[in-house]
Amino acid sequence: MEKALRTLKAFFGGIRLEYLPVLLVYFAYGAAGITSVAATFWIKKHLNLGPEALAAISFWIAVPWTMKMVFGQFADSIRILGSARRIYLVIGALLIAAGQFTILGMVLEWPLVMSLGTPGNLLLVATLISVLGFVLQDVVADAMSAEVVRKEDPRTGEPRAQKEIDAEIGQVQWLGRVAIMTASVLVAGAGGWLAKAYGYAFVYQLALGIPALSLLAAAVVKPIPLPRSSLNWWILGGGLLFAGFATGLKILTIPYAEEIVFMASLAVLVMLLGKLGITKALVVSAAILFVFRATPGTGAGTSWWMIDVLGFDENFQGWLAQIGTVLGLAGLFIFRKFVTEKPIHVTLAWLTVIGAILYLPTIGLYYGVHQMIGLPAKIVALADTAVSAPFGALSMVPLLMLIARSAPAGQVATWFALMASLMNLALSGGELGTIYMNRIFPIERGHYENLGALLLSVWSVSLVAPLAVILLFKKHLK
Repeated sequence: MEKALRTLKAFFGGIRLEYLPVLLVYFAYGAAGITSVAATFWIKKHLNLGPEALAAISFWIAVPWTMKMVFGQFADSIRILGSARRIYLVIGALLIAAGQFTILGMVLEWPLVMSLGTPGNLLLVATLISVLGFVLQDVVADAMSAEVVRKEDPRTGEPRAQKEIDAEIGQVQWLGRVAIMTASVLVAGAGGWLAKAYGYAFVYQLALGIPALSLLAAAVVKPIPLPRSSLNWWILGGGLLFAGFATGLKILTIPYAEEIVFMASLAVLVMLLGKLGITKALVVSAAILFVFRATPGTGAGTSWWMIDVLGFDENFQGWLAQIGTVLGLAGLFIFRKFVTEKPIHVTLAWLTVIGAILYLPTIGLYYGVHQMIGLPAKIVALADTAVSAPFGALSMVPLLMLIARSAPAGQVATWFALMASLMNLALSGGELGTIYMNRIFPIERGHYENLGALLLSVWSVSLVAPLAVILLFKKHLK
């Protein structure tokens, strides 16, 4: 038994029972991927939404992730029934269940659900409800990930060395990524296979079990004394006003609403971070990662082309997802020491270059390179996924370590939430870029003439933009 424990510790690094609630919440988030393949095929077959419209929906459902500081203020400053952690996990679970249940009603075309609005608006609202639940739980889990780190030696009561504290912070953040990826491994392939065998509704019925994991985390969380900070009305009031402002823009269908929300969000977050105080190292690291995450994608058109032209059905998409998540998890283990010890700009530079190289097979598939060399498209896709997957989940680990290390006592949830909001705003920027790309190179179902130019444009931006910012800020990281 002792030998087995030593083996586990060598494989996973340090791990303690106190980490369990944090890891359960992250695991639940990873398990939500069970609906990914089913959603792709259901939306393509049953909803009359193009790639640009879907990119716009993706932008709006990312907005709550940019408002994490509001949830962080609640978690840091407001106790509900005497709880600062458990009750918020329960509320998050209920929100996730409500959103998933609404989408299930859409898939099954329940008259009551379908009478509530257009399919596009229903999809947006239902997904937003679930996202609000995940955001709330993520804020709490981020805070707990810093709070479970021991600042004192349990045997002597003496303060631990900062190097030991930093090592445990990195370990908890790494384990969080492992929990997400492990859940993804367990559901990724199953989501596609079950969608093919039993239909899309069955997959969404299974997804209703995800909130149970969050409730389990709430049940086992160990109450610890937490300093209560006073409400920061700049953050809470400003965040709520901004949420109302963004909602109004969407409801009133104001032109350039996405652009207005993005720029306003960026201005608010920069102002709030300035008021809380932020180190130069964190500013530069956040700027580099912001650009890395803000690069645009190609949108739904690429998936539709793979389905229509290459013949990638639910089963094969499930296999791709399964291989990607398994090897993505393997990448976290293989590169654990590298990403927790190297500077963030070094990690992101080589991830950018490797990502660009590994994106080339997709471009080659569109231009028929696989036919020239006599390889089936599915073999190329499988090989590309197998090689690129180990690098997919690494980019956030160094920044999470830096955030945890610099979080002020009593404001851990707010600090994590503000920085995470900034990083999620970068993803919103990427969705905004995806909208523009699809306007320049429009893609429709069955018409993929512009896809080649779209793929090459996205590839160029994704390579050049991050490297340019790294070179620009490199001197400030010495």
